[in-house]
Amino acid sequence: MVNLKSIFPTITAFIAFIITLCCVFAGTQKNMLDSVNLLTLYTPEGNSSSSSTSPAHTFYSVHVMSYCQGTLGPVDPSATDLYSSRNVTDCSKRTILFAFNPTAAWSENITHGPDLEWPRVISDDFHAFRMTSRAMAVLYIIGVGAVGSVLLVNAVSMAISRAQYGVFEFGFLVLGALSISIASIIATVLAFEFVALINAHGEGSNVAARYGDKFLGMTWASTGLLLVGSLVSFMNMFVRDEYVLEEPAPAPSKDEEEG
Repeated sequence: MVNLKSIFPTITAFIAFIITLCCVFAGTQKNMLDSVNLLTLYTPEGNSSSSSTSPAHTFYSVHVMSYCQGTLGPVDPSATDLYSSRNVTDCSKRTILFAFNPTAAWSENITHGPDLEWPRVISDDFHAFRMTSRAMAVLYIIGVGAVGSVLLVNAVSMAISRAQYGVFEFGFLVLGALSISIASIIATVLAFEFVALINAHGEGSNVAARYGDKFLGMTWASTGLLLVGSLVSFMNMFVRDEYVLEEPAPAPSKDEEEG
């Protein structure tokens, strides 16, 4: 019979591994989980005044290792969310030490027109946070490697049943949980504080930003799974049951009773 307690850390590690991979590799190709982004920057397109249905916008979807860009629309003027229709045109090449630079992301042939007075301070905001973004990406990569090592250790343990793998499982789980927890904290700060900063500096210039709620939900789900898995792995390694059921003593034989 399978002991659920012993395999529970492996189950949590496997699910967290898949979720974290989706967070890390989202947006590295066109239409590959492009909605799972850290934040999205919206800028008005140069020819927006010629649109007869609603203002056309260009968006830049910022991910962990890349960014995607595209246009919004056409959007129903009666819609409550003007950002609901997104057409992704292309994505940048993925790189581990990725930091989004909005001005460098614009194509040379795009003219934003008089509707956009790009606040230089927003470019400075992205420049100031570039090292934070890169550190976050590195932490996610470390976390993926650690959680992947947990799965590898458990695979080896199945092949070599006598191998003592519990310490390695616990160590890699702790490393993965710590790395992804810190990365998730950084992502949350960027999603709320940094997005609020961009919106404040972009007010009046038709520049806006929105944080990615899907990304935050997924990264914190992965963090929670790894923390629980680490706790159960610790219990499996270092906590013993206080009550051990002992086999009942054999009944005395007839000769022993007479003696």
